[in-house]
Amino acid sequence: MIKEFKEKYLKKVPIVMLTAYDASMAQMINDVAIDGILVGDSLRHTFFGDSTTVTMTLQDMVYHTKAVKNGAPKSFIVSDMPFMTYNVSPEKTLENAATLVQAGAHAVKCEVRPTNIPTIARLVQEGIPVMAHIGLQPQYIHEIGGYHLKGTSKSEKNELCELAKSLANIGVFAIVLEKVSIELSKTITSLVDCPTIGIGAGPSCSGQILVTNDLLGLTPNFSPKFVKQYLNGHSLIKDALAAFKNDVETGQFPTNDHAYADETVQ
Repeated sequence: MIKEFKEKYLKKVPIVMLTAYDASMAQMINDVAIDGILVGDSLRHTFFGDSTTVTMTLQDMVYHTKAVKNGAPKSFIVSDMPFMTYNVSPEKTLENAATLVQAGAHAVKCEVRPTNIPTIARLVQEGIPVMAHIGLQPQYIHEIGGYHLKGTSKSEKNELCELAKSLANIGVFAIVLEKVSIELSKTITSLVDCPTIGIGAGPSCSGQILVTNDLLGLTPNFSPKFVKQYLNGHSLIKDALAAFKNDVETGQFPTNDHAYADETVQ
């Protein structure tokens, strides 16, 4: 499945990815032939209602990776490695990554810093495909102090470019660019020989990813600039739930059409 990513990249065909955390959503995504499903630690926001992804655990990721695998057994699945599960010894990092692969992931995603490069290289060398994540890194929100645009100074731009080149050189199969300028994402994409997957990084990346809950409008009071909402899902679902409540209270549901007749065997 990494091969398909590479082929689309070489043919300059945009790569499309979405997130999923459960079997039903994974099946729907699979049905429209999305190129890859990310079991993202964003589920701490959308599924658990937390304000940060830092609270994600490896056990949580295993649970949701298995669910997504059951819903989309033929899809390409990438699972996030939670905060600090790849900032440990190389051996423990390999063990953590292998746990996600055994749960059903075909690759892992890591929010990479220069200090992580040797560990990420070890994962690649041992045959575990890695999608790197640079730019805005939500797992480090306590350090960076907010979800701000990254690469706004000349030095930070240079650091991100060098980091991206280093990651491509060690063999990551793709690099997620989150919340960086159009100009910077275009520069980074031109510098590396692997796909860049943008989220809030403009149209020059090799592909795009969004949190599925966001594009479906399932996350109320959350509308960052980089999200295009394709459905007002929150309102539509609330209306359906309210209609069900009304039907039950007014005796319109259930009717005989929704019940079973007596089939007693003589």
